[in-house]
Amino acid sequence: MFNPEMIWMSPVSLRLKDGTEHIFSTVNDALDFLEADWSMLRGRKHNRAVQTCRRALNRVTPVAIAREAFVDACLDAGMSATAAEANFARPGSGGQRSVA
Repeated sequence: MFNPEMIWMSPVSLRLKDGTEHIFSTVNDALDFLEADWSMLRGRKHNRAVQTCRRALNRVTPVAIAREAFVDACLDAGMSATAAEANFARPGSGGQRSVA
């Protein structure tokens, strides 16, 4: 089944423990990171974030809840996560952004 990009209203800027920074703007990006690039211990919050992102991609859970679970897992793992400035306008957004 085709899942279009599920875009967050406010991207997440994540600073890894090695100092590198990544910006996540979609549920797909977050899930890829959680499943493939997560090098920390995979605990309860990591598992919740994976499940919540999958549920968002299946349109069972709101995208904002998946974002919140992703940020929570990153903070729990000792990473710094903040809202990133969005330098893009999505089609149909009228240039307006909401922080969610």
